[in-house]
Amino acid sequence: MTFVANKIILTVLFIYLTGGAFLHGQPIPIFQKDKAQNLADRLVMHLDKNSEFHPSHRPITRDVIKQLLLRADTLQGLTNRDLEDIQYLVDENMEGETFNCIKKDSSIYQNFEPHWNNSPILNTFYKTPANALQADREDVYLRLNPVFDFNFGKGDGAGISTTFRNIRGVEIRGGIGNKVWFYSNLHEVQEGLPAYANEWVGRMGSVPGAIFTKRYNPSFLNNVTGWDYLRSQGVIGLRVIPQISLQLGHGRNFIGNGYRSLFLSDFAADYFYLKLNTKVWIFDYQNIFAELNAVGQKSGDKLIPKRYFATHHLSLNITDHINVGLFESVVFKRPSHFELQYLNPVIFYRTVEQIVGSPDNAMLGADMTIRLNRSIRLYGQFLLDELIIKNFLKQNGWWGNKYGIQAGMQYFNVAGVDHLDMRLEFNLVRPYTYSDSDSSANYSHNYQPLAHPLGANFYETILQLTYNPTSRFECNPYVIYEVTGEDYNGINSGSNILKLNTSRTSEYGVNLPNGYRADILLAGIDMSYSIYHNLFADFSFLYRKKISELSEHNTREILASFGLRMNISKRKLLF
Repeated sequence: MTFVANKIILTVLFIYLTGGAFLHGQPIPIFQKDKAQNLADRLVMHLDKNSEFHPSHRPITRDVIKQLLLRADTLQGLTNRDLEDIQYLVDENMEGETFNCIKKDSSIYQNFEPHWNNSPILNTFYKTPANALQADREDVYLRLNPVFDFNFGKGDGAGISTTFRNIRGVEIRGGIGNKVWFYSNLHEVQEGLPAYANEWVGRMGSVPGAIFTKRYNPSFLNNVTGWDYLRSQGVIGLRVIPQISLQLGHGRNFIGNGYRSLFLSDFAADYFYLKLNTKVWIFDYQNIFAELNAVGQKSGDKLIPKRYFATHHLSLNITDHINVGLFESVVFKRPSHFELQYLNPVIFYRTVEQIVGSPDNAMLGADMTIRLNRSIRLYGQFLLDELIIKNFLKQNGWWGNKYGIQAGMQYFNVAGVDHLDMRLEFNLVRPYTYSDSDSSANYSHNYQPLAHPLGANFYETILQLTYNPTSRFECNPYVIYEVTGEDYNGINSGSNILKLNTSRTSEYGVNLPNGYRADILLAGIDMSYSIYHNLFADFSFLYRKKISELSEHNTREILASFGLRMNISKRKLLF
């Protein structure tokens, strides 16, 4: 960035830091534990009034859980399993200042005392179930936890028989003087992917979720090749005033209520970002300004070219049952700096694009969530990259009609069965959506899509069930059916968003799917047993079959795996 841009950012940070006396809770994101997100989604459904909750902005933060726990004594229709969920969140969210507030302001502690271990290891480690090491002082609190994920799989088909995952790391979080909070983790990763994921790597030129990778041949496995890389996240933040919070970090974000997001998902690798959240009354307004890699890794010590990304999303709770959202984003590249006009958090990006005369890639979107009752929630997204109404009405297949649609439903406690939940979701993205005529402006980071892993030129249906008969056991069967168009002999059918859309197949008659049709079926089941707080034994079974008009692209894979993980979400590559 230029000197002026750096000076502006440092000045803003200084103002925010010196204004820390206005802090009221610390919005530390929960990056690695999607269990907390799932439990929060379930409990919010039991609230009669939930205008302060905006679940489309993820990862969930600890102050959102704090607010939910403060309302726990008002939740309606709770079962014994729901009470166990609340107990888990209480144990997970012992953040010193946060729980002092809860003790003071809520009757929740009449029924839910946080668990303390009677005999901590060496009288130091695991004083509480959720934290290996914790320290609470007047001016600082710290939480330190180990992270690991050891997984081994055997399969059949597509020329691969062995997969593995070996992740070791650490995470730390804390607060300083009740003014500043921070979170950081470091993971060393070696993994062997299933064949279909390796095919994706070969086609896109990058390992999902990774930046710089090396080939890895494990000594304990013969004739097996995988990937070796480091992964790290780090965020520092504060609440400026009760309504405004700030994050400066390296990580990922997600906008939406679905399993997928057509706006911004957490599929791609981590990136540097500045995020502002403004919550006022029934509004939650989020701004993200990010620096992305314009290409993938380069050999040796060579600086990777950068591109930039700016987005804002307004979430509005019209009633306690209806939420609507407005989304806008722009991806752009400048020789040596961020476009300062995009730093304006309340301007229409299309206007800026015209003012500066840029070829930047801007997109618009809208989303909606409707809570029908305490069991059923409907949600959807509409993404608009480009559209001419005349061509749309004529249905002439004009290539520039680029848009995406999501429609989904969550059904909690299906047919009255406690903790049996279902998700049914449909996603559709037209060919050439997210792509651009300039390679520096496509919607990707480090050769990885920022939205859906399939890129564009597809439609899919997802059915997922989640059953938690006890607080320790989870069973998650799923079926995913996808239809996409494949490239062949250099033809750009509109699936790979990294390709220039100037190499499109034609001006008109571009239908969905465009190119050679491929039907993909994924079916499987994931099971987890909680041995201890955030320590899980996992078993997974996956069946994947692809039938393509190009017979040489037909594949069939069966994979079974088992593993042990702690303080990290399960790695899922379902596409």
